[in-house]
Amino acid sequence: MKKIVTSIKRTPMLLALVLIALWFFPSAIIAPSESAVNAIVTAVGLDKNEQDYEVTLMTFLSHPNQSYSEQYEVISCSAPSISEAFTNASLQIGKNISLFHTHTAIVSERLLEEDIASALDYLGRVASLPQSCVLISTNVTSKQFLEFVQELDKESDINLEELLFYTSNYVLWKYTTINSFYEGYYSPVKASILGHLTITQGDVNGIPIKNTENVVGLGSSSGGSSGGSESSKSSGSQQSESPNQTNGAQQSGGESQSSSSSNQLQIVNDGSCLLIKNGKMQAHMTKEQLRGLNWLNSSTSGAVITLENFSDQTFDEARLIYKVQREQVLDKVEFENGVPVYTANIKLFISLMEANGSKEELTESREVAYISDEVRELIEKQVKTEINSSLEFLSTQNCDTLDMYEKFYENCRAQTKNYLQTHSLQPEDFLKNVVFKVIVSLFPV
Repeated sequence: MKKIVTSIKRTPMLLALVLIALWFFPSAIIAPSESAVNAIVTAVGLDKNEQDYEVTLMTFLSHPNQSYSEQYEVISCSAPSISEAFTNASLQIGKNISLFHTHTAIVSERLLEEDIASALDYLGRVASLPQSCVLISTNVTSKQFLEFVQELDKESDINLEELLFYTSNYVLWKYTTINSFYEGYYSPVKASILGHLTITQGDVNGIPIKNTENVVGLGSSSGGSSGGSESSKSSGSQQSESPNQTNGAQQSGGESQSSSSSNQLQIVNDGSCLLIKNGKMQAHMTKEQLRGLNWLNSSTSGAVITLENFSDQTFDEARLIYKVQREQVLDKVEFENGVPVYTANIKLFISLMEANGSKEELTESREVAYISDEVRELIEKQVKTEINSSLEFLSTQNCDTLDMYEKFYENCRAQTKNYLQTHSLQPEDFLKNVVFKVIVSLFPV
């Protein structure tokens, strides 16, 4: 013991470590865990009622279990302001609300009728919501959407992050974070794009949900869905009791099951988005319109180009599917005769993936690098048509989500300022006056 004390005295650093351990070790032992003090929120939803704001939190609950599965609970509170709603939620849970692990924020279309920047400002500035948090919108209330997600997680282990990419053409999905939303909101054009997940019914490629009662925003469709489900169960039980049914009865049962399937509510990510102007919803944007804008973005890849009923010297009335393996966009901004002109030279490196729905038909004469003159002409025309359609839509909505103004201002500052002054234009009106020149080139890979 004497030797230990002597060695400690000779090494002040070791003495300091011992004192630190003696000071903090007891408090670390008796201190409660983070989950016992803080409610770990993985997703937050914002809604607007007639008078109040409603905050919905998907919180992680740390309960011991043998399956090692995560358990979540949806907590919802209303108040005249976002801050009061968060305070009420904290009191209801009995813990501090921690948003450090929140990966998704959901806003309803009803809330987007007003400027959502103030609500998001509270979450980011006061509640410490991460700027990398993904921001999405939905056609129902955020509370109902998170309840559906919680139910899916229990039934099939499909979580919210997986829903964000549940689409056949995920490359079309607009990945908007809190940070990128603010970049558009505080830019001179005050415009941005927001990803959109919908609750819908019918023959769609979505994820079915069970609880379909009182769905806000879908009218009386939820009642039809419930009725269809009961009809399906009834027809199923009758078939099991009466194996010697007539063909007419079997047909009736089939129609009932088909009706139940068509009325089933589903969560759908079809690549559609919302145009946001001044923090409010400006218009819905289809996946085709977003696809046209993506052709001007070299960071996107994996797009699919389909040619229907195609004929040339090799194919006859065939269905060809090409995949864009890589894309390169060389753009240039300039003023020609006092008019802003944007030139985009789009180079697409594509491969033939399927012919008539099968890869086996790709023989030596129909290899993946097959690009005939007819293929080249049709694809170039299709890409240009999609781009022009999307540009016309943005111009009609007066939303410069392509940042045309900032590109011209950065490269041709004096000419851009003079153009705005001469024509008495605001930066957000600049897009409508830009002349676009698009050049599409195809390269086999």
